[in-house]
Amino acid sequence: MQVSRVSSSTNFGMALKIKPGAVEKLKNASRKEIETLQKVGEELKNTKYYDLVLDENGSTIVSPYANKYRGGTVNVTEPKDEFLHYSATWEGPDSANVKKGEEFQNAIKFHNNSEAKNAYKAIKDASYGPERDAKFIQYLDAREVEKAAILDAELKERKAVEGMVDDLFDKYKTEE
Repeated sequence: MQVSRVSSSTNFGMALKIKPGAVEKLKNASRKEIETLQKVGEELKNTKYYDLVLDENGSTIVSPYANKYRGGTVNVTEPKDEFLHYSATWEGPDSANVKKGEEFQNAIKFHNNSEAKNAYKAIKDASYGPERDAKFIQYLDAREVEKAAILDAELKERKAVEGMVDDLFDKYKTEE
C-alpha cells in the first residue's frame, strides 16, 4: 500500500499534493522554496476542483476533467472584457485540439472587466512557479465552484417545479 502526502481541506479534499517521488528533490530545495510551498498549501487548502501536484518531474495543475497543465507555464493576457485569457503547456491527454507538450489557450469568465483585471494583476504579481500556479488555480477553481452552484440552483428549481406539478395533479387530477 502506498501512502500519499496530501495537504487538504476536510471540506473538499483537494489542494497541494506531494507525491513520494518529489520528497528527495524537496529535501535539496532551499528554505525559501519550502516556505513558498507551505504558503501555497495554505492558499489551496479550500480548493475543490483543482490540485497542484508535485512529483519528481516538477509540478502539474490538475483537474478532475482531465485538464492538466505543466506547472510554471501559466501566462495571462491583460483583459479587455470579462474574460481573462491564459495559456499554459498542456499535460493532459491528446485530443483533436491539443497534444501533450503544446501550448493550450483558454479563458476564465468573470462577472465584469474589473474582476478580470484584478485576477490578471494578482496572477502577474505572483512569482513564476508554485506561487503563480496557486493563484491561477484559485481563479480556475472559483469559476468551477460558481458554475456548479448555478447548475445546483437550476436543478433545485426544476425539482421544485416538478413538485408543484405533482401537487397540482394530486389536487385536480381527473380520470378522463
